[in-house]
Parts: sequence; C-alpha cells; structure tokens
Amino acid sequence: MSGEITAAVISAGAWSRSSHLPALRGDSQVDVTMVTSQSADRARELAEEFAIPHWSSDWRDALKNAPSIAIVSSPPVAHEEQVTAALRAGSHVLVEKPFAVDSASARRMHLAAQEAGRDLLVGFGWVAAPTFELARSLVASGEIGDVELVDCHLDVNTRALLSGGTDGGWGAADVSESRTYTDAATSGGGAVAVSMSHQLGLVHWITGKRFASVDAHTFPPGVDIDLHATTNFSFEHGGSASLSCASTHPYLARPQWLLRIYGSKAQLAIDSVSDAARMVQANGNVTDFTPEQASGLYDAGAPTKVLIDCARGYDAPTGMSGALAVHVVEASDAIYQSARTGCRVAIAAEGAHD
Repeated sequence: MSGEITAAVISAGAWSRSSHLPALRGDSQVDVTMVTSQSADRARELAEEFAIPHWSSDWRDALKNAPSIAIVSSPPVAHEEQVTAALRAGSHVLVEKPFAVDSASARRMHLAAQEAGRDLLVGFGWVAAPTFELARSLVASGEIGDVELVDCHLDVNTRALLSGGTDGGWGAADVSESRTYTDAATSGGGAVAVSMSHQLGLVHWITGKRFASVDAHTFPPGVDIDLHATTNFSFEHGGSASLSCASTHPYLARPQWLLRIYGSKAQLAIDSVSDAARMVQANGNVTDFTPEQASGLYDAGAPTKVLIDCARGYDAPTGMSGALAVHVVEASDAIYQSARTGCRVAIAAEGAHD
C-alpha cells in the first residue's frame, strides 16, 4: 500500500493494539511505517499482526524518516522526551493521557508544539461521543444560559488495574504493564490521573469555563495511587462544579457518566449508559433527546482518526488539544495538593506561566 500519510506508533502496548493500530489500518491513505515497543518481541508481534514493514525496540528509530503523524503510547513519565522529539521531527502528534506527570512538563510539551508549528492532540476521546457533543452544542447555542453548576460522576472499571492487575479491559490479546498504573512517578497518579482527567477535560470543553480553585479528597487517604476522588471546584468568572470518580469492580460493560448542568435558562441531565439526555427549560418545557443524539458509546479510535485529519490539514478539535490538556494537568496537580494538605488550592489562571 502506498498512502499519502505516513504514521509511526511509539511504545505500543495493549491500548495501541486495540485502538490506535486498527484505526490507522482502517484508513487506506495511511502507511504505518514503524511500530516500536520496549519489548522487541511485542514490537515484532505487532508488526506482523498489522502488516507493518518495520519494528524496533528503540523509539527513536520511529522518527528517523519524519512520519507525517506519530502516536506516543508510552507511560506518562516518557511523554515529554518522546512527544518533543516527534514534534521536532515534523510530525503531528497524538499522545495518550495522562498527558504529563506534572504541570511544568505539560506546559513544555504544549510550547514545543507551538514552536514546531504542529498539532499536539491528547487522547480525550469522549468529546466524540454524541451525548457530549450535544451538551456542548446546547451550552454554546445559549439554550442552557449561563452555566451556574456542574455535577459530574464517572465510574470506570479500573480498580484491578490500579491495584496491580494487568488486564485493562482493552479488548486486545495483550496485557498492560503493571507499573504504568501502580507507580505514581511513572503514571502521574491513580484515579484522578487516569479517569478524572477525562472529566476535567470534558467539563472544561463543554462549558468553556476554566477551573479556578479546588477542595479535594482522595481514597485511600495518604496513598499515591488513589481509587476514588471527590472534588469541589470554583470556576473563573463564577459558578462551580462537583466532580467525582470511582474505580469500580468489573460489573459495567461501559464507563458510566452521570452529568448534570444547571444554567440560568435550563438544566441538562445525561446518563451515558442509558443513552439518555433530558433538558428542562425554565418555563417547564421538557425535551427528551433521541437515543442516537444521547448516545454515550465511546469510539476508541476517535483520537487517532482526528490525528489523521490533522495531517490532511483539518483544524484540531479544542477538546483534544494540548492547551486543554495543560489545564487538565494543572487541575489534577491541584487536586492532589488539596488532598494532601486538606486545604483549598488555587489553579493558575490562563497565561500565568507564559
């Protein structure tokens, strides 16, 4: 196959096997030129499985021929070096979340993308789910009015993974590296980094509001790898948000989102598992959206498809942008600081570190 877009996957693992590589292979105009993994055996297996001509155990080999797009699927501790190198090689880059181990690293990667003139995407794929596109459109159109309060809860089957298991439920014949999720120095944290990062990005994207301060509690208390978290945020320019996430036992086939947005003109209630969304306006009118409009199905390949579109010249969506991801990491850092200290913690205003 000879495609107009060349692609490389760096540090591929279970998630790349079930999402990135199938999405790349599903586009006839994309040539996947190389896959790398720290394990030479895994790199070779993936190359054979997806008919990729070259493989390596050294991620630097993937950038020697300056691929059009690069996917960085390593643990967060390795992101900055690999993302920066890929951007400087001229690639548009998709990096998996958690984006960075701390805010300073996140800001450096975002700056590197600006300097390189390339798109940097982060794997916040939930923005492609119809129910959240619906929520954003209702806020943006003014149907909800001024957003006053957001209440968001997320259940994800990550309890075993955060407790040392290797099956992330990715639907692939592969296992995850245990330390990727159990060593905070490698991963950036537990449920807040792995699950709540999705909530932070999604709420910021839907409402257009930045988080200003947070009071947070994590469980178990005093440990680096949290299983559950509860938070209360203030927004810049008014309003607040209550976000909580739980790492469940494996009883749900899909992550469960319960989202409520209360505004000056209407309120919106979303249940992603039931594919249900209802808006109640101030005058009492009720709109129940169709299951298609309210679908909470997750497309695991959505970020990869967006990356391909970036190589075609389309604008990157703000809901997956590096700029949004920086704010998510800043908020996550503040959550952990608040949980450690028992104090409310301020979050840097936009441009504070420029």
